[in-house]
Amino acid sequence: MKSIKNKLFFSYLLILFIALSVLSFLTVSVFKENQERKSLENLETNTKKVIENIKKSKNQNFDTFDKNIDLKSTILLIFENNSLVFTNTSAYKTQRIFYELEEEDDYEADEDEILSKISQERVVELYEEYQDLTHIEIDNYILTMSLISKNDKEYLVFLALNSNNIEESFEDFFTLLIVLNIILYLVLGFFAYFLISKTLFPLKLILEELKVLQKKADLTLRLKLHGGKDEFDDLSSSFNVLLENIQHSVENIKQFTADASHELKTPLTIIQGEIDLAKKEDISKEELEKTLQIIDKEQKNLQDIIENFLLLAKLDKEVFHNKKAFLDKVVFDVIEQNLSHLEKKNLELKLDIEENLEIQFDEKYLFIVLSNLLSNAIKYTQSGYIRLLAKKMNNEIVFMIEDSGQGIKKEDINKIFERFFRVEKVRTSSMNGLGLGLSIVKKICDRFNYAITVKSIENKGSTFMLKKK
Repeated sequence: MKSIKNKLFFSYLLILFIALSVLSFLTVSVFKENQERKSLENLETNTKKVIENIKKSKNQNFDTFDKNIDLKSTILLIFENNSLVFTNTSAYKTQRIFYELEEEDDYEADEDEILSKISQERVVELYEEYQDLTHIEIDNYILTMSLISKNDKEYLVFLALNSNNIEESFEDFFTLLIVLNIILYLVLGFFAYFLISKTLFPLKLILEELKVLQKKADLTLRLKLHGGKDEFDDLSSSFNVLLENIQHSVENIKQFTADASHELKTPLTIIQGEIDLAKKEDISKEELEKTLQIIDKEQKNLQDIIENFLLLAKLDKEVFHNKKAFLDKVVFDVIEQNLSHLEKKNLELKLDIEENLEIQFDEKYLFIVLSNLLSNAIKYTQSGYIRLLAKKMNNEIVFMIEDSGQGIKKEDINKIFERFFRVEKVRTSSMNGLGLGLSIVKKICDRFNYAITVKSIENKGSTFMLKKK
């Protein structure tokens, strides 16, 4: 039980970890992409605002419009006719941008010298070199360049955004996301463990009840249904059905043991008695012949019982193949075999048999089926008639046997095809039999894909019908 719960729990944790990792990766990727996109949009927006201010301003007071534009984390450089006229940052940062752009490593320390060096025609050359690009990434800066003409003057505008700010924002977001994921992982893990434990609790009860059943070895006990109407209740119901089947099988075996002991003991006792009688010195020839006849009869009864056992075992294992058989021929063979029994009971035999009724059935097993049905009808019919029908009805071949015998109780009809089942009247009477005949019939019919049905009214008779499924 603990193993199943732990496996489910750790499997859930693994799936949750993978899901959160994938979700976090996608979230971080989208966040970083959005931050970069917004930064570029802000840079482009500020560039447009600076250009509009330059175009609209009458006197180029750059200090004033700088206050009207949000240049947070942004470096602004304005050149007028190749001379630097405005910057909102230190000369050192300005130098780093341009020197990095020119791929030089020597940085000057004097601001006047730096600004003088920057205010050369090289600025225009740089613009002409990179003007086809929307932006340039240089030494942790994203740079845009624009050229404006106004009043016979040319203004070159550079805006640079420090990309370190984006990285810092990304790192803060990533740290927050990790903390949230850990908290979410722990909370969901706790609830998952609680739900798994609660879900598997009925299974724990089922296992405990099964241990009680195992300890008591009482097949009359049943598992409780916990009212969940779920798979666990289905499992309990299935176990209960299984226990009922086992109980029924055990009862059948006990009954079979008692019946088999009685059925085998009776002929053996008779045979032993007749043998003892035959050993007497003063036995007459007529008595000896009668004794031998009785021994022969009881020996045949024993042989029939053993053959039924062997046939049942064979039916459980053998693979059957459909063969062609003529139903009418087998019916007459069965009648011939049982004719003496019919005459002995003075029963009327009614026949409605069509010729050349070919069916897919092994002739040997078809004979066993029909012989069992007819012998049962003779056994349980003390007077009246037995009717046999074999004909084509509604485009299908049907065999039917009807008798005017003792019939079957309504509650016993569904049990007569079970192994070792015998109705109470037969069990308490002197009639021989182990209750295997109809079980053999049903087994053979199932193997050849035929259905056998029965209709019966107690004390009026029974009708068995055989047809293709």
